[in-house]
Amino acid sequence: MPEILMVRRDLDIKFTDVANRRLLDAFLAQEDNQQLYQRVLNSPDDTQRNDELDSRFQEFYGEVRFTKFISSLIRFTAIELAVRNQKTSNACQPTDEIERVMDSLVSDPDKSEREDNFEWKDVLADKRILDAVQALTEKEQEMLTLLYLRNLKEAEAARLLGVSQQAVSKTKKRALLKLRKQLEGGG
Repeated sequence: MPEILMVRRDLDIKFTDVANRRLLDAFLAQEDNQQLYQRVLNSPDDTQRNDELDSRFQEFYGEVRFTKFISSLIRFTAIELAVRNQKTSNACQPTDEIERVMDSLVSDPDKSEREDNFEWKDVLADKRILDAVQALTEKEQEMLTLLYLRNLKEAEAARLLGVSQQAVSKTKKRALLKLRKQLEGGG
């Protein structure tokens, strides 16, 4: 226990530590503690009141320490989660960048729906990108065609192909990562 309230030894403690002073102020902010403290000041020889005041302060101090512990635990958990989310976000970023590039290359804001007969060679002017798309497997090309040329959502493409949405997402990410590697010259 810090030497904030050593009522039995010295009632007029000099508070040089600001944190200790704030702790004492918080303790004495409770009306019943303030009244007991005043009674101890008025009759310093009453050991029963001194013991009660010490006991209350020890209980109060224990609650403050527990609250500080819980607050620290919450803070560090929040920091850990933020770091984990940042790592996850950074891990997904390359796919997201390629997806944005693909969207910008094939986007057509004037049409509400894509025509079914579009092919990659009709919408991609850059031969490198066209070659990279054509180097994908048929399944990957079909997935990108549904998602980008026909502008279907993943759930719609999954329904159309008779697979799960997770399978569509996985195939799309794999295809986009392959495109990125090929366009960066890695393969």
